[in-house]
Amino acid sequence: MIWRTHRWMLLLGVVLFIVALSIIKHYPTWIEEYYAGVFYPQVSNVNQWLWSRFDFSIGDLGYCTVLLFGLWSLRTFLFKKHFIHVLTLLGLTMVLFYTSWGIHYLKTPLREQRQLPKTLSEAQLIQSTTYYAQQLTTLHNKLAVSPDEKVLVDATPKKILQLATEVMGTSTLRPQNIKGKAKATLFPTLLSYMGFGGYVNPFTHEAQVNTLQPKLKIITTACHEIAHQWGYSAEDEANYISIKASTNTKNLLVAYAGNMLAFQYLTNALYRHDAALAQKQYAAVPKGVLAHFKEVSDFWQQYQNPFEVVFEKSYDQYLKANHQQGGIKSYSLVVDLLVDDVVNQEQ
Repeated sequence: MIWRTHRWMLLLGVVLFIVALSIIKHYPTWIEEYYAGVFYPQVSNVNQWLWSRFDFSIGDLGYCTVLLFGLWSLRTFLFKKHFIHVLTLLGLTMVLFYTSWGIHYLKTPLREQRQLPKTLSEAQLIQSTTYYAQQLTTLHNKLAVSPDEKVLVDATPKKILQLATEVMGTSTLRPQNIKGKAKATLFPTLLSYMGFGGYVNPFTHEAQVNTLQPKLKIITTACHEIAHQWGYSAEDEANYISIKASTNTKNLLVAYAGNMLAFQYLTNALYRHDAALAQKQYAAVPKGVLAHFKEVSDFWQQYQNPFEVVFEKSYDQYLKANHQQGGIKSYSLVVDLLVDDVVNQEQ
């Protein structure tokens, strides 16, 4: 009887929490000032203190444990008897998700803060793509043996993650009182088949990276996931922070990886507008750069499977449920932010 009373009290608490979320989403200034500015740094620092000392992923182990326990519990599961138990557990998980990290989804997006135009002109897109093509060409010529050769990365994935962590840690973009650290996921093959380069664990705040992917992608993925650790929940904003932090560092290899990611997003956007214009931009960079793009494409091609569409659709719905109306396409919305920077700095 006591457990039944407590269970209903917990469910009532979950309902009240959902009501509170629906109210505070209309007060993004409050979220910025109190949740992101005061509460979240404390939660983040506790998680970093607890888990960053471990080189392996505690969160991955946690997910594994929960999955195995769930499968084991199915042996004795009875819908009428255990439905409320499961509902209560799911509700408490949702509360933990949002209090620990997910409320960042309710902040005012960067694009709204900067009042970006809803459409980009062709001239602005070409201007920005050309800028990153020039930066990329300069860095490639410094790092590669020849324009036709790829930039070789002889560091191990572990060293690359450490490098990305150091770059993000010294970036002027890092919020005060918040740190970050990139880790290798324990299940890179699974993540590859799911089509993911990495993810941030919202419960342990660990930035997980798929270390099977090409090494230059490991760099930008690590920076992207650390941006999530900082509280940039939106995918386009995490991409933007990753690109800006990596392109502004003195480390040429990291800067090269960041410029390559920016160039890739911009040329993809340009290609959707005018394929011929995009081809001109591809022709303007060294062939070694294009070899990197092919390397990334070939990597993901080998892991294509019928279930990847299901994973992408599920993640798309997850993003839309958390106020990212572009869904999985929101990754590419970083183009607006990059173009705005280039146009303003060259005026």
